[in-house]
Amino acid sequence: MWKTLHQLAAPPRLYQICGRLVPWLAAAGIIVLATGWVRGFGFAPADYQQGEGYRIMYLHVPAAIWSMGIYAAM
Repeated sequence: MWKTLHQLAAPPRLYQICGRLVPWLAAAGIIVLATGWVRGFGFAPADYQQGEGYRIMYLHVPAAIWSMGIYAAM
């Protein structure tokens, strides 16, 4: 088992595996993101106190999380 893990973790092999996975994972991420936005903006019921204005949270909160992550990475 350790030999197999060691071979998979070797940089040339790992780069090859990641190169094959990136397009699939990017496509899956875009599909999940689009599904979440459609469900958040289109199907979520209006709040009884805030009305339709609260739906901005479905865009604003993920954008804020990403911006903080990018800032921390810099």
